[in-house]
This record gives sequence, structure tokens and C-alpha cells, in this order.
Amino acid sequence: MKVFIFLLSFTIFNAFALIDYSDSAPMIKNTSQTKVSNEVKSQLSWKSDLSLSTIYEIGEINSKKLGLLSVNTHVQTPFNVYFDLNFWQANFESQNQVGNPQFLVGFNWFRFGSPNDEARVNLYGGMRLSSKSNLGSSSTDKIFGIETTKRFHFFGLGLGYEVTMPSTPKSSNQIATGNIHRINASLGWMVSNDIQFHFEAENFRVSSSTESGRSERLLKEFSYSTLSPKLLLTLFPSVNFELGARYGMKKAKSDQNLSQMRLMNFHGTYSNSVFTGLEFSI
Repeated sequence: MKVFIFLLSFTIFNAFALIDYSDSAPMIKNTSQTKVSNEVKSQLSWKSDLSLSTIYEIGEINSKKLGLLSVNTHVQTPFNVYFDLNFWQANFESQNQVGNPQFLVGFNWFRFGSPNDEARVNLYGGMRLSSKSNLGSSSTDKIFGIETTKRFHFFGLGLGYEVTMPSTPKSSNQIATGNIHRINASLGWMVSNDIQFHFEAENFRVSSSTESGRSERLLKEFSYSTLSPKLLLTLFPSVNFELGARYGMKKAKSDQNLSQMRLMNFHGTYSNSVFTGLEFSI
């Protein structure tokens, strides 16, 4: 609760990542001013109303190579409501592993300022469905979060908090965990219309399980942190190429087997990684 109150107070002067900057600039009657306003709007349209991204990430689990393909869809409606869909599939030990589909509904709760210095607060919630694969979690999880954004013309700052509430795993050999808390902070810099840099730091805290009647459960909570730098290049007006990496600033360590907890949906749990992808926007 203290973290949640802190986040709400923080939004008055700070914010999260460079997302959802699709609002139109104010109407200006002067023709020359209108032209300048449209140019600023074009420069600051970090995401359009509809975007689809595909990301391929290479990492390891237990010193064995892992290839992870993620597909993400973001839909922003004109009613301050947006939808996020996510799905992943992995190649591990020469086998295809189907991941956990995720669906989120968000609400643009607070927006203030002009397009080039806007502050925003988003609230969201959703579900992550269970998977029958050996890597995907067999539990159905509830997700709730808050994220804040603040733009300073070509720069963006931000903060976010998310809690995942897992149900009892269906698989008998999956280690059940308690709630998983994620705090992230990010910085974005738009060098030009074609080049953007993005840095994100994330901290995860995996709570111990309260299911005393289950033998396979997490007995002691642990935490870990990651740092992810990313470069985005605009190939065409609606196509971005991204290249990045994830580094463990604090490695995930537990007395129990991490791979049996099936934490594939949380960045950097098992190893450092590199990733590349394409984003298409309308």
C-alpha cells in the first residue's frame, strides 16, 4: 500500500516510459503556427492508435540456449481506454514451447499538458492464461498495475508498478509462488525522427507461497533486478526496428529450482539476453 501511495504522489512531477503519444495538437488558426504544431506532433508520435510488434530474444535456462518469440499488440481507443495483447512461443531443447496468452485493459485516468510536455497516469488490469508447456506457467494469473508518463519535448521519464496474483498451478511439479511485484523506471530520448534510445530498469520481488497444503511451493521470497538499453530506428514512417539487451544487475537466486517456478513471463529471471524486433504502427 505504501508503494501504491508513493506512485500516486510521484505522478505530479514524474512519469513512466515513452508510450501512447498519439493525441492531436491543439487547433491553431495561424497557418505557419499550424505547420510547426503538426511537425511537433509528428516528432512526438511515439505510438499510434494501433501497433503490432514482434520480438525475438536469445537467452539461457540452466545454461541451455533459449529462443523466445513474442508478439505484442496495443490498441488505443478514442475513449481513454486501451487494450494490450501478448503471446510468446519458445524454442528450448529442440522443442517448441507454447507460452501464456495475456490480455490487459487499461484506462487513461489522468492526462495533463500539451502534446510535447504531457503527463499521464494509466491504470490497467487483466489476465494471463495458463499454459500446458514445460516452460509456461500452468496457473491463471490476475494482473493489476499503474504506470505514469511525463514528456519533456524529446525526452520522457517514467515509473510503473505491477502486481501479478497467481492461482494454484495445475501442474503438480510447478513450484507455486505468492504475488509477484514489479517496479520499473525508464528514460527515453528521441535523437531525431529516425533514432530513439530507451533505458529501462526493473525490479521483481517474488513472494513466498501461502498454500501450506502444497508440497511444491516457494518457501522464501527473493528479488532480482534488470537493466535494458534499447535502440529504435525508423525504417519507414510506420515501421520501427529495435535492438536491445537485458542485463541482470541483481541475479535471481533461490534455494529452490527457479526453472520449476516457470517465471518466463518476467524479464531477466534466468539469464542475460539480447533481442531484436520490428514494430508496425497505424
